[in-house]
Amino acid sequence: MSRPMISDELWLRYGARVVRLAKGETLFDQGMTASSFHQMKSGRVKMVSYNEQGREFVQGMFTDGQTFGEPPFFNDVPYPAAAVAVVDSEVWRCGRAECLRLLAEHPAIHLELTKVLSGRLVYKSMMLAEIAVEEAEHRLATLIGYLRSTDPAGAGQPYRVPFTRQQLADMTGLRVETVVRTVKAMEQQGALEIADGKILWHGR
Repeated sequence: MSRPMISDELWLRYGARVVRLAKGETLFDQGMTASSFHQMKSGRVKMVSYNEQGREFVQGMFTDGQTFGEPPFFNDVPYPAAAVAVVDSEVWRCGRAECLRLLAEHPAIHLELTKVLSGRLVYKSMMLAEIAVEEAEHRLATLIGYLRSTDPAGAGQPYRVPFTRQQLADMTGLRVETVVRTVKAMEQQGALEIADGKILWHGR
């Protein structure tokens, strides 16, 4: 479980409220103006956009303690993607004026948020390059390696990938059938193993 960037007590002090979402429910749609700041309290939410054929591209998955949707919030522009609950979830929602006051009065949190956003820019640049030129195996290895690098738990142990084959496909721009075949090939090469249907990654 990730340590919340902003504690429940602090959210309450600045007038935030908890939004409860059922699995599959949308928190905000693509094109809506980003007038609120969001942080996961529990569950999992995906930021997802759709192409003209209706195929999903998952731009990010967020779980306990993580914030999301920050760039359009700070720029006061529409969301470029929708936020949809992957499981039953709870999300802190804070209005613009209150959130900006919170950050101004707590510079350490502001700095931590800047570091998080910088890390996501690195991730997006990396994945854009992968999707443009790399083969399926390299895309998956890069994504899983990045996910592991952001999860300090279990250092020195195989990394248990917390996503389904479909979710990995949505995050890499691959078809799920391609992901299934590629994972099997990587297992045969010894790069990973499958245990109870879950991917255990041995790489860095």
